[in-house]
Amino acid sequence: MAKDNVRSILLLLKQFGFTDKTLKIIYQNEEAILEVIFNKNHPFHNKYFNIYTKKEKEISQDFNSLVKFSDEFTEKMKEYKRKGIKIYCSFIEGYPKHLFVEENEPLFIYCYGNLELLNKKINKVSIIGTRKATNKAKVRTAQYVKNYISKGWITVSGLAKGIDTVVHKETLINNGRTIAVLPTSFEKIYPSENKGLFEEIINNDSLAISITGPFENTYKSNFLERNSIVAKICNEIFVIEASIKSGTLNTVRQGFEFNKKIYYDSTLLDDDVIDYIKRFQAIDLNIGGGS
Repeated sequence: MAKDNVRSILLLLKQFGFTDKTLKIIYQNEEAILEVIFNKNHPFHNKYFNIYTKKEKEISQDFNSLVKFSDEFTEKMKEYKRKGIKIYCSFIEGYPKHLFVEENEPLFIYCYGNLELLNKKINKVSIIGTRKATNKAKVRTAQYVKNYISKGWITVSGLAKGIDTVVHKETLINNGRTIAVLPTSFEKIYPSENKGLFEEIINNDSLAISITGPFENTYKSNFLERNSIVAKICNEIFVIEASIKSGTLNTVRQGFEFNKKIYYDSTLLDDDVIDYIKRFQAIDLNIGGGS
């Protein structure tokens, strides 16, 4: 079966409701993917039933719904093609494996904007922090962003409220390029007030990345996966402002595991947070000259 055809079938099934785990197993063992799943007379139809989720067991019995869904799916794929949205499949050459932990790559990744920014040779800094940023932290973030942009670096963040928003906005203000890693699909920007910022990023030589397709729901795990990509894609991580229980510190831990350099500004963090991130060889780069 042609690679493009296999990719299209896997993408259709993924958007219909099948999981990466199930699709990867069937793909690696079978050629006639649709027949194995939906044809009750196929000799291997029941072979994978024990690995199906409850939802997969239900939808595998409803081929007619898949046929109906395929029309909507096809129209959405045409829209993606018109917009220039690139969909990478982990089984097809060109997939950006460097964004993920080996053997834990999602089946598909969606990239919208300047694909050249995926290049590993381009220096990137992930600047991260709280959604409830103080004015001081916002001002300091703008300073750090400007410094990195002046060196030709690409900024990375998660398009969340607070620090993430400042990072993306200040990068564009300074004519830099930024990468927004989304926990949602491109259709369901979160928070919704950043829809405009998302469009600005796309239209200003920058890039948005998501592992969530247009027909998929967003779960808590999507936010954790987003944080992992933010940690993996960069050369350096800069922690601006965060609480001890924030997801920001999870990104720091992952960055350390990925051998990333980690920096922080001691005037913006509480002592318990500083003590925590120092475990990961974080370096204080306070440019404020004091508190």
